[in-house]
Amino acid sequence: MTILELTILGIVAETPNHAYNIDKLIVERGLRDRFNIGFSSIYATLNKLQDDGLLESSFSEQKNLPGRRIYAITSQGRRALTEELVKAISQPQKLPSLFEAGLSFGALLQKAELREALSLYEAELGRLVQNKVRALTAMDTTDQIKRALLTRPLTLWQAERKWNRELLSLI
Repeated sequence: MTILELTILGIVAETPNHAYNIDKLIVERGLRDRFNIGFSSIYATLNKLQDDGLLESSFSEQKNLPGRRIYAITSQGRRALTEELVKAISQPQKLPSLFEAGLSFGALLQKAELREALSLYEAELGRLVQNKVRALTAMDTTDQIKRALLTRPLTLWQAERKWNRELLSLI
């Protein structure tokens, strides 16, 4: 199951929804940027999930507005979602990394060029850490999962900064 499929199933499992509101929730939760979700792909994915029997839809008329197609999760969809959520949460993921691809050929650079690139990387990690700390400070929620979704990248970036500093000291 793709990240977009999992995201849409999760949103619709919370409450039946129409495509425009699903997109709005994706944006509000910061998922568009985090997972690179395009607006146009939502409709195609909704159709695919419905064709696969994971969603069902009904048409809802609206007074003085165009009607909307409301999507709801099926029992088959709920089983698939539960299975995918357990799999997604229980297995560490390897993400493709342009950074790692570039670093694997770092020996082709002059030491000064490599140090400069890693210093720029350090500065960008610092900027990301500062922004995330500001977001956490401004956060007004006791929802531990939402807080964890903010603290996880912060923790990873802090560890990455430590690793990067160690690498810089060796070059």
